[in-house]
Amino acid sequence: MRAVKYFRRYTAALFALGSMFVSARAQDYTNQEWLLDPANSSVYMLTLKANTIFEVQQFKRIEGNISSTGDANIKIDLASIDSGIDLRDTRLRFQLFETFKWRYAQINARLDKAKLQALATQTRLRMPLTVSVGMLGRLNDFTSEVWVTRVSDTTVSVTTITPIIVTAESFGLEKNIAKLVDAIGGTPITPAVTITFDLLFGAGALKATLETARVSREQVEAKTAVAAISAEDCVTRFTVLSETGAIRFKTGAAIIEPSSDAVLNSVAEIAKRCGTLKFDVHGHTDNVGIAANNLKLSHDRANAIIDHLQKLGVSASRMQSEGFGSDRPVKPNDTEAGRAENRRIEFKVRKE
Repeated sequence: MRAVKYFRRYTAALFALGSMFVSARAQDYTNQEWLLDPANSSVYMLTLKANTIFEVQQFKRIEGNISSTGDANIKIDLASIDSGIDLRDTRLRFQLFETFKWRYAQINARLDKAKLQALATQTRLRMPLTVSVGMLGRLNDFTSEVWVTRVSDTTVSVTTITPIIVTAESFGLEKNIAKLVDAIGGTPITPAVTITFDLLFGAGALKATLETARVSREQVEAKTAVAAISAEDCVTRFTVLSETGAIRFKTGAAIIEPSSDAVLNSVAEIAKRCGTLKFDVHGHTDNVGIAANNLKLSHDRANAIIDHLQKLGVSASRMQSEGFGSDRPVKPNDTEAGRAENRRIEFKVRKE
C-alpha cells in the first residue's frame, strides 16, 4: 500500500512537472516578437470580370510583425500589385487604388494568446480572427478564420481558411471601378474582391536575418523606383494617368487645384524614368460657353501643366502643349458627369 501511495505521489509530481514544462514552453513560444518573412509570405487579391473571368493579383511588398502581446500589424504596398500583365497592374494602381494618393493598406489584428498556448503541444490551431483594414483613408473591420501553424521553435505561419471579402462600397471605390470598366470597354467588374494570405513569421535568431534581408530589400526597391522603364511601359503609364481624372483646375481658369499635386508628382516621376522620351500635354474642355474661350482655356491649362512639371524637374524641351477646346469629347456633354469627364488633361507620348 505504501508503495502504491508513493507511486501515485511520484506520478502526480511528474504530471505537475510536465504541465509546468508545457506551460513554460508555451509562454516562451508566444511571449516574443515575431517578424514577417516577406520572401516566404503572400497576399492575394481575386477579382471577377464579365461574371466568368477570375483574375489573381499578388501584392509583392509586405511588411509586418506580431508583438509579444499578440498584436499583429501588416503593411501592404498597394503599388506592388502584380498580375503579370503590366497594363492591368498599372490601371489597378492608378485607377482603382489611386496609389499616387494612398500608397499603403494597413491591417491590424489581435491573436488570442490564451488559445495560442495550445501550440506548445499541437502543430496547428484553427482560430477566428477579426482584422481591421485601413485603406484609402477609411477603416473597416472584417472577420475570417485562420490556421496558426507552429513550423518550428522560431517560425510560425498564419494562413486564411476563409477568404476575406472586401466590397467596393467599404472603401468608396465605386467610382474607381467605373473608371476601370470604361477603360476596358465596358466589361463589367464585380464590385467586390476576395483576399487570402499565407504569412510566415520568424522569431529568436531568425529576427536578425530577417532584419538584414529587409534592409537589403529596401535598397533594391529604392533603385528600382527610379530605374529606367521601356517606351512601351511609358506609354501605358501616361495613358492610364490620363484616365484618372485626378487633375483639376479652378473653375474657368488655368490654376491647378492643390488636390492635383499627388498625381502630377507621379507624372513627373514616370517622365524622369522615361529617359529623353518626349510627350505632349493635351488640354480639353466641355462645351459650356464660347468655343473660342474654351479653346484658349484648354491651351492655357496644358501650358500650366508643363510649367508645373518643369518645376518638378522634367525638362521643358521634352514637352509640348496643345489645346482642343471641346472638339474631342469622350462623353456626351448633356450631363454634368459627362462634362466633368470631358474637362481633362491627357499625356501622349510623341511618335518620332
